[in-house]
Amino acid sequence: MKISKYVILPAFLILVLAACQKEGVLKNDTQTDIFDADVWADSLKTTQILTSVYADLGPESMLTRINAFNSLSEFSDESDARYAATGSGPTANFQKGIFSPTSLVDPFTNMWANTYKSIRKACLFIENVDRSPLSPAIKKRMKAEARFLRAYYYHLLIKHYAGVPLLDRTLLLTEDFDLPRNTYQECVDYIIKDLNEAAPDLPVDYIAQGRAMDYGRATKGACLALKARVLLFAASPLFNGSADDPNPIFGYPTYDPGRWVKAAEAAKAVIDMGAYELLEGTNGDNSTAEGYYKLYLTRVNKEMIFQRLSAANRALENAHLPVTCSASGDSYHNHPNGAYVNAFPMKNGKAIKDPTSGYNPQAPYLNRDPRFYRSIIYNGAVFLNKSNVKAPVYTYLGAPSDGLTLPYTGGTQTGYYNRKMMTEDAGSAQHFFPFLRYAEVLLNYAEALNESGQTGLAYDPIIQIRKRAGIEAGTDGKYGLKTGMTQNEMRTIVWDERRVELSYEEHRFWDIRRWKIGPETYGKNLTGMKIVKTGNTYTYEEFSLTKPSVWLPGMNLMPIPQTQINISAKLVQNPKW
Repeated sequence: MKISKYVILPAFLILVLAACQKEGVLKNDTQTDIFDADVWADSLKTTQILTSVYADLGPESMLTRINAFNSLSEFSDESDARYAATGSGPTANFQKGIFSPTSLVDPFTNMWANTYKSIRKACLFIENVDRSPLSPAIKKRMKAEARFLRAYYYHLLIKHYAGVPLLDRTLLLTEDFDLPRNTYQECVDYIIKDLNEAAPDLPVDYIAQGRAMDYGRATKGACLALKARVLLFAASPLFNGSADDPNPIFGYPTYDPGRWVKAAEAAKAVIDMGAYELLEGTNGDNSTAEGYYKLYLTRVNKEMIFQRLSAANRALENAHLPVTCSASGDSYHNHPNGAYVNAFPMKNGKAIKDPTSGYNPQAPYLNRDPRFYRSIIYNGAVFLNKSNVKAPVYTYLGAPSDGLTLPYTGGTQTGYYNRKMMTEDAGSAQHFFPFLRYAEVLLNYAEALNESGQTGLAYDPIIQIRKRAGIEAGTDGKYGLKTGMTQNEMRTIVWDERRVELSYEEHRFWDIRRWKIGPETYGKNLTGMKIVKTGNTYTYEEFSLTKPSVWLPGMNLMPIPQTQINISAKLVQNPKW
C-alpha cells in the first residue's frame, strides 16, 4: 500500500494556522509553538495538543462541529428544517440541489480542510510525544489515543469522499504538495491498521482503572467498534463492487461477499468483550423505553462506547422544542418527516403497514413502539411547558403557537417536533452525543450476518434491540419478527430498525448513500400529518410537502471543494460532480 508522506495540502496552510490560533491550545496561542522544543518538554502543553484533537470532534452536521441548531437529519429524509421551504440557508439549498463543488453548503463547506487539520495535529502528537516528560505508560496510551483519533477522522473523510490522500506524518515546507488520492481499499486498510495497533495499548474502562478523570477518552472498545463500522461501510453496495465509477479510488472494483463476513466478525469482537450492554429502564422495566431515553442524558453508562460529553445546558431543548415548551423564542428548528414517523412499528413489533398490526390511521399514535413516545412530539403528546407544567402539545392545523400552518408561517410544517435526546424535566441537563454506541454494534452485526447469508443468526441482535425498546415479546418470544424470514425480509427489518433506533444520530444520511437508495428515499417529497379538529374530534390525513427534496446524480459522495481541485493536478473530483 502506497501512503503519501505529507500531512496537509496547500490550501490548508492558512486555515490550520488561523484555526490553531483560535483554539488556544497552547499557552502562547501560536501554531509555531507546536514546533518549539519547550512545548514537548512540558507535560501540560503536550497533553493540551492531544486534547485539542479531541475537541475537534463533534456531530458531523453541526457548524464548526458543535451547534445545536442544525442536524444532519435535516439533510436526509428524517426531518425538515424550519423555513427550508422559503429560505435560502444551507438546508434549503441542499434540499433544492443548489450546491456544487464551487458553492458548497454548511456543514460540508469545511469538512475536507477541517478534518485534515485534525489529522495533522494527531500526527504531530504521535511524532513528538516521546520527547515529553510524561511517563512511558502514559505516552504509550496517549499515542494510541492519537492513532484512534486519526483513524476516526479518516473514516469521516472516506464516508464523505471515498478514497482520499493518506497522510501519515507532518510535512516539510520544502516537500511536494501535489498529492493524488489513494484508493478506497488503501484508505480502509490504513484505518484498520491504525485501529488494530492502537487497541492493545488502550484500556477497556478508565473508571475501572481508577481514572475517572479520563472517562470519555478513546478505549479498546472504541477502536473495535469503529473498525466494525468502517468494515460495514466497505462491504456495503456503494463501495463493494458497485461504486458510481469503476476507478478504485471510489470503491472496490469487484463485489466480494467476504467483506460482509469481515464486518460481522469485527462487530462480534466488540460483543465478545463483554464490556457493553444496552441501558435498560429502572429494575429492568423497558415498557416505556426509559433506558433509551436516559441513554443520552446519563454521563456514565455501559452502552456508550465513544461520545461527546457536555456540561449541563438546554441548548437542544431551546433549539428544537415547540414554542410552548421552549424558554427560547428561537425554537422548533427541526420537524420530523412523516416517513420517519411511520417507520416506528406498533408495540407488538409489527410494521404499521401490516394489516394484522392493529394500526388505526385515525388513531395513529396508539400502541406504538415505546421509542416513538421518546422520540416524537405529536398532537396531544404531553411535555413540560414553559410554566414547568406537563401538558399536551397540540399540532393540529391552526392550533395556537405549535400547530401546523399551510402554507408554512410558523409552528410545525410536518405536524411533528423532535423529542429525542432532550430532557423531559425542568432545568439543564448533560447531553451526550453518541459517536459509537453498543446498539449500533448490534445493528451492524445483524446487517453483516444477514448480508453474508447468515439470516438465522441475525435475529438475536435485533431481538436485543427490540426487547430494550419495550416491544412486546409475543407468545413466540420473537418480538414481532416473522419466523423463517428471507434475506430480503430481514434486510427490510434491519434497515427499518436502524432508521428508528439510530435516528438523529447521523446514521440515516450515510445509510441512504451506502445502500444507494437516495432516489426512492431522499429523492421523494417529505411528508407530514394534517390533523383537522372539529369540536372534540380529530381527523388525520397524510400530505406531501410542496417542495421536493432533490437527489442529484452524484450525491452518493460529497464533492471535494473546487478550491482543492484547482491547486492539485492529481486530485480527482468525485463522479458526476
